[in-house]
Amino acid sequence: MSAPVPLITSHELGNISPAGVPFYIEKLSSTTVKDERMLHLHRHDFYVLGLCLEGATTHMLDFKQVTIKAGEMLLLIPGQVHQAMDIEGYGVNGYMIAFNADFLLPIQTALPNYPVGPVQLPAADLQQALLIFSQLQKEYIERSPQFVAMLQHYMALLIMLFHRHTAPYTQTGPPLLRRYKELLATHFNEWTKPAQYASAMHISADHLNEVIKQHTGQTLSAHISERRILEAKRLLLHAKESIKEIAWHLQFNEVSYFNRFFKQHTGFTPAAFREKAREKYLSDPE
Repeated sequence: MSAPVPLITSHELGNISPAGVPFYIEKLSSTTVKDERMLHLHRHDFYVLGLCLEGATTHMLDFKQVTIKAGEMLLLIPGQVHQAMDIEGYGVNGYMIAFNADFLLPIQTALPNYPVGPVQLPAADLQQALLIFSQLQKEYIERSPQFVAMLQHYMALLIMLFHRHTAPYTQTGPPLLRRYKELLATHFNEWTKPAQYASAMHISADHLNEVIKQHTGQTLSAHISERRILEAKRLLLHAKESIKEIAWHLQFNEVSYFNRFFKQHTGFTPAAFREKAREKYLSDPE
């Protein structure tokens, strides 16, 4: 079963970065020209890594209000729906990097496919991160010979520094758990049964379920349902498609089954959630 992907405003890295280089960096300050698009709910197909140096900036990330304060880094993942809550907040002093996972060197630890942070950096590591951001911006602007390789190696240092402080979020549990989370982030919409994930990992569904439950307290089915509910909430709030079209996109053969599934996990029908969420989060749903 397939259906057109419901529309949530999406930004592509190719629209802001030089041709052939899936990377972009910008230094933000009080004089930065504000991008009005950031005030509207959107998502994109690339990672964004931000560093706040002064003040604070508040964003709405998948129905949660998150404030990034001075000395903190935040990673936005592909597909995550977000918006800057105020135009001044978007222009806070700091740096913003946009990049594709494919741009990173293969020796690096894989980036998470699930939300992380904000992460507070100790003073010494903050100074190190600031130097790396500065060098990245220099290479990006000057475009000297081998600048792409230089960008990749500086990014390797920055990502390793970021991972040092995200260990409590991203590295708990065995490799099996991390691999499952990666598969869930990628295939949640097409793989709706635990056996599909177990098959991809060449283990039994019972064993995978046992490991997942031991380390998270939730069953495989609960994780899958939770991720599908998050996507349903995103689409009900942001997309213009009908509930029937959203149900079809999320692999429900009947809208009545989608209604029961959604209400079972949220306490609301899709229609009631859409109305309440748009009233709460959107001044103009359209």
